[in-house]
Amino acid sequence: MKFLQVATFSWPDHYGGAERVIGELCARLAARGHEVDLLTSRLEGLPATEQRDGVNVHRYEVDRSSPTRFYRSVFSGLRRMLKDPALRSADVVHCHQLLSGVAALAPGGVGRLPTVFSFYAPYHAEFLAGRSDGREQGEVGLADRAVSSLLRSGDRYLLRRADRVLVLSSYSRAQIEQLHPAALPRTELAPPGVDTERFRPARDAAERTDAAVSFGLPVDGAPIILSVRRLVPRMGLADLLEAARLLTARGRAFHLALAGDGPSRQSLQQQIADAQLADRVTLLGRVDDERLPELYRAADVFALPTRSLEGFGMATAEALASGLPVVATDAGANAELLSGLGGSKLVRPEDPADLAEALDALLIDAAPRADAGRAARARAEQRLDWEPHVAAVLHAAREAAAGR
Repeated sequence: MKFLQVATFSWPDHYGGAERVIGELCARLAARGHEVDLLTSRLEGLPATEQRDGVNVHRYEVDRSSPTRFYRSVFSGLRRMLKDPALRSADVVHCHQLLSGVAALAPGGVGRLPTVFSFYAPYHAEFLAGRSDGREQGEVGLADRAVSSLLRSGDRYLLRRADRVLVLSSYSRAQIEQLHPAALPRTELAPPGVDTERFRPARDAAERTDAAVSFGLPVDGAPIILSVRRLVPRMGLADLLEAARLLTARGRAFHLALAGDGPSRQSLQQQIADAQLADRVTLLGRVDDERLPELYRAADVFALPTRSLEGFGMATAEALASGLPVVATDAGANAELLSGLGGSKLVRPEDPADLAEALDALLIDAAPRADAGRAARARAEQRLDWEPHVAAVLHAAREAAAGR
């Protein structure tokens, strides 16, 4: 089939769980012999067009000087590209994110080509959470409510317009039921996977030590807790730092490594200073994709302190494949990945004491931690293969085409 993949952001140009899914899917479809054109926004220094992993990547220019200009430039940039008859000759259009999806599917876009929409999150809810300290039901002003209402209309438009809808988790399917229940008969569950060859446990203590040294992390024998997150309030990193303070007060030996970047970096640095955790916490910043597997191999435990709206948890999947027990909040789809997994724990969101207690149980004794790590790796090998996701996309694409 000939796919036209439409995205606002895509891996590896942009970091994030949904972006990772888009990048992996495009490469895997191309590897199966399908023709794949990917439209995504352009970052400075990247070519306007290139072929990567068998995918024809087309990047449209965007204006990042303000949110309004960014929204408008996504719409106009995509519309200019969609005038190309070669792109409009696709068998199916697969949209991945709100802004670019609306630009493609609204009148004057791709016309009546068969369409699939991957629903990763209710963007109106993520917008509100970004303005209410990461809480799904937080209080925000009237102007933010108005923007959220507009985004909600966009979510609903894509759910109405798409011939087939894909979700990564049952949690996301339930969100569609609230947004636009009429889309449920056209919706299919398609959990993503993880590359278990790239993301694997350290072979021995020496490899783990070398990995820690390469990131400037201590190798004094204290367990390393890792979290890989965007630095925004919804990710709950302030709660994780408070849990680290509580563990320090108990006299527990550990080191916390936070990988990622974002607008909360300064406030997290201030929290670290106020809690006198500078010798316990390392902010690594954004870690290049090539080095991510090595970073996971440096760690002993993975923490995912999300406050709300966890649509799947790609970092959790990577941690499991890397043989790390996971302590995560019972938010969004986290329970779907971790339910029944021995050694890994689910805790209450926004409860640093509960988070500290669960982490402490893994820090205190190496033997149970190693058992939990082996169970994590087995879960990844059994349930986190990419092929079912690719198969679900192909099935949805064929159903959309047949329906037209």
